[in-house]
Amino acid sequence: MKNRKKGFTLIELLIVIAVISIIGVMATISLTSTLKNTNQQKCDDFVKELEDAACVYSGLSNKEIVCTRDNCAPIKLDILVSEGLITSEVDACTGSDIDLNATVTVSWNSEGEKTCTYNGVKTYAK
Repeated sequence: MKNRKKGFTLIELLIVIAVISIIGVMATISLTSTLKNTNQQKCDDFVKELEDAACVYSGLSNKEIVCTRDNCAPIKLDILVSEGLITSEVDACTGSDIDLNATVTVSWNSEGEKTCTYNGVKTYAK
């Protein structure tokens, strides 16, 4: 009877390491995707807040007609902040403080679909 050493062979160890690596890569990809979706949702919510604030301001504004049937004139964020219509102090899309000189514009196409343009960039359409 041959006396065999107990333990793992090199092949067995390499297979275990490969399986653990594959599981780690899959977990990293899943986590990255989840974080990206969460950040996108925060950005979408922030832009929706801007859109709502612009529409409310246009309805409350007695100084001038801000919105026509098809679109709203660009409204600076400092106006929305001073009116108390924006509660965020941080731009969820960039992670930095909101730029009070930025503008938000809401418009509607002929089918009634709404588009929000934040600081010159189309960011929300529904």
